[in-house]
Amino acid sequence: MAAASRMPVNGGMIPSEPRPEAGPAGAPTPPTAAPEGNSRIGNVILDVRNLRTYFFTYDGVVKALDGVSFNIRRGETVGLVGETGCGKSVTAFSVTKLIADPPGRIMDGMILFKGANLLWGVDREAKFRPIPKTNRVKVRRFYRRIRQAQERMTAVRGGGISMIFQEPQTALNPIFSIADQVGEALLLHRGEEVMEALLNARPSGPEVEAAIRELLKVAKSNDSEALREAARKLGEAARDPSIATQSFYIFRSSWSDPESRLPELRKALGRLRLSGFHRAYLRRELAVLAQTRRLRETYMREMREGKEHLFDRRKAGSLRNFLRLRTFYYGVWGVRGYAKRPLQQEVFWRVVSLLEGVRIANPVQVARGFPHELSGGMLQRVMIAMALSARPELLIADEPTTALDVTIQAQILELMRNLKETQGTAILLITHDLGVIAEVADRVAVMYAGNVVEVAPVRDLYKQPLHPYTQGLLSSIPRMDEPDKKLESIPGSVPNLIYPPTGCRFHPRCPHAMPVCKEARPPLTVEGEGHQVACYLFHGPVYKG
Repeated sequence: MAAASRMPVNGGMIPSEPRPEAGPAGAPTPPTAAPEGNSRIGNVILDVRNLRTYFFTYDGVVKALDGVSFNIRRGETVGLVGETGCGKSVTAFSVTKLIADPPGRIMDGMILFKGANLLWGVDREAKFRPIPKTNRVKVRRFYRRIRQAQERMTAVRGGGISMIFQEPQTALNPIFSIADQVGEALLLHRGEEVMEALLNARPSGPEVEAAIRELLKVAKSNDSEALREAARKLGEAARDPSIATQSFYIFRSSWSDPESRLPELRKALGRLRLSGFHRAYLRRELAVLAQTRRLRETYMREMREGKEHLFDRRKAGSLRNFLRLRTFYYGVWGVRGYAKRPLQQEVFWRVVSLLEGVRIANPVQVARGFPHELSGGMLQRVMIAMALSARPELLIADEPTTALDVTIQAQILELMRNLKETQGTAILLITHDLGVIAEVADRVAVMYAGNVVEVAPVRDLYKQPLHPYTQGLLSSIPRMDEPDKKLESIPGSVPNLIYPPTGCRFHPRCPHAMPVCKEARPPLTVEGEGHQVACYLFHGPVYKG
């Protein structure tokens, strides 16, 4: 930080200049980043205010998050960066309410998703009593309210907010195939679309026969792109996109004798001819999904209005259960398998299409395989496909590229960028790799010891970082244009969050610490357009959110 003349104010030392003259020499310039006024970025979709998440341990209360605030707009990528242990992953799990309880508990704050407060009623879920002469707290939980809160979150998870977990090996079930696990997410959030397409499919007719003849003609040319286009037209003629995927793989390697694959194609089209029994099963499942959707709408209304709609919830839930019980014979072993067979085949080829979208080689083989048969990069792509299957409005990516090689990292980042461009999905990217942030983020929030210390557009942060912690992070990055430059490091380590430092939590490691830094936590102040910092070195207006 550039030297600044100081004058005593309120018993401390505050600079007379509002911001430093230049950032650290080690700060790289991001190669690509969307400007702040990008037309793709719209209104706020997620607004986190004063979020506090604690963990109650035998050693004491760990204040993992202690007043975190940030927001994400539609079509925007926000990077959340900081050292290991600063609270990045806890923030992601708090937003999705996946904090393990016990020992963790969201204590206070607001998480507004499209105007609905996801933490509504959290103050009534538990009571706390300090244990005398210790730093421990006895927690009494009210599990009925906790269960109701988790039920309300089903209206948000998946279709509203999806998450790519840091460890795909632990997020996937080892005893189910990839198609079963991705297909379950697909049916849960887009089941009505899948079933209606299957009920309205047209397996025969003049348009279908014309598309088959064109497909056979193109298959002889050994042109993969032309074959995919011909398969797409067949899917349109049959009114089922899964047929396009299936027919492409039937004829992909049959350029020498495509007519020999015609019976296989006829069999694939034959799965679209549903019997009355299968149609009754699909209509029953559609009715169940419709009631589930209404129940989710009730939950969203509860969180938006701040009151329980018990009558609507019980009515929708009881009707859903009635629909399941009315035709109980679908649960009989053997009968249910026969009833689900056309739907399972439909879902399988839609999963193959999703795996194609994340550029997995041999997607048919991968869909039939199990998690232990795949590499780390392949598992990460499967997790991305599962998250994207619901077409979420907000995607939380927790360290999606940390354990991957450079080539796979670049491909996954490109997938996330395409997702934002094509679907307008907002992304919260959690990482400690500042190079990744420079590549894909629009804005950056810097966390330290459970607090957000700086928020800025990505170009402003790299060009002129304000907080001493941000400057230390950027100064530790090697630069290709200065190979002989000695890398700097931040002295010390992240503090013990059971006994966090008073005032600014960074002051024990800060080279510019002042007496006032030990007395009170600095507020988040505005130091430029879209640029806020929590540091007594700056005295702009307090950020109001």
